Amino acid sequence: MATYITVADVDAILGSSWTTEDKKARAVLQANAYLTSLNLVGIDMSAIPDEVKQAGAELAAVAAEGKLYQQHTEGSLEAKTVKAGSVTTSKTFASIDSSKTTSLPDGVQFALSLLQPWRSNTFSFRVDRG
Repeated sequence: MATYITVADVDAILGSSWTTEDKKARAVLQANAYLTSLNLVGIDMSAIPDEVKQAGAELAAVAAEGKLYQQHTEGSLEAKTVKAGSVTTSKTFASIDSSKTTSLPDGVQFALSLLQPWRSNTFSFRVDRG
């Protein structure tokens, strides 16, 4: 896992009161894991851009609230009715569209916007010829 931010970085960006001391290390660890999972490209790890650090700080703040890896259980209730001749059947079910970014907390959406220049195309892949 890559280390994009540290607790000191987040404290410098958001102020030292962004969460309690006992949550900081785990929140930063989760933020770094999330950033690593995005497969960001073109970042010089010896000089991490300010936008990436800001995104990491936003992710750490969301993680400290317990919302970074939270499962979304809200959705809409949908009903479908089919009629064939004199027979009618109805089905009611819950629908969750987890593909929409609107289901993400606002801090995560902001972080993803900041990271857009370094996010790889989902339809491309890396070839290692070594």
